[in-house]
Amino acid sequence: MSIRARTVMIRTAVTAAAVGAATLFGTTGQAFADVEPGTYISTTWSSGIVLLQRDARVEGGELVLIGRYPIHSTPDGGYVDLFPGHRVVMVSDGNGGYRGPAYLGGVEIGAITLTPRR
Repeated sequence: MSIRARTVMIRTAVTAAAVGAATLFGTTGQAFADVEPGTYISTTWSSGIVLLQRDARVEGGELVLIGRYPIHSTPDGGYVDLFPGHRVVMVSDGNGGYRGPAYLGGVEIGAITLTPRR
């Protein structure tokens, strides 16, 4: 058997092993949660001061505030990119609501809470 043929066989075996491992272990990935649909009161905070409080809702996988923003699921809630560089993270508070940091350009600038309307 030539060196070239042996190299191709080894490369093929390594690729097959990698694909097999990804298939086996990739299907048991981390579970993801969703931000539950419903109506909320959205409060934005900075330095402990309420900047804005308004009605919000989650429907069809989107946070509806001034516009409609797709929610990207995470293991404990989700996050929304309100505009380029401005992200809010929503982590379940265990009581039906969500809270988390707000970032601008990767720097934490405040927080958001979503309190369910009952």
